[in-house]
Amino acid sequence: MADTDVGWAHAEGLAALLEPLPYQLHIGQVTEKNGPLEYPHLILWPPPATRPAVTLNGYGGEVTTVTQITAVGQDPREAITALDRASALLHRRRPTIPGRACSVITHNAEAAGPPQPQRDEQARTPDGHAPFFTFALFTLHSSRSPDG
Repeated sequence: MADTDVGWAHAEGLAALLEPLPYQLHIGQVTEKNGPLEYPHLILWPPPATRPAVTLNGYGGEVTTVTQITAVGQDPREAITALDRASALLHRRRPTIPGRACSVITHNAEAAGPPQPQRDEQARTPDGHAPFFTFALFTLHSSRSPDG
């Protein structure tokens, strides 16, 4: 993998760790490729990777991403529970990404987020109500794998 494709690869690495959860998982946007939209569901928003400005040993392909995971539920409890379960599953885990050596994932608790689940007035659940969403940010560092 090129060092230019790491942001999306990090999100896919997080998504792979979230597969045991009983929720639909979308990366980058909500699409119907996963079938009709179900509640609750999770959305991973992959950012571009950031790279260190200066290192003593030159650039070794080190990157960092802060990926937002949004949980959407039919009510506040569904949204909170889905995000709590996702956070617990990612806590201190190390994803496997081909060609990359990954750090453990950390929850970026200092980042501003909604103080409580917010209503999304632009969407509708199957029963016609506005769903609720909340999100958290997760940090992952990786570098080129010595054997990749």
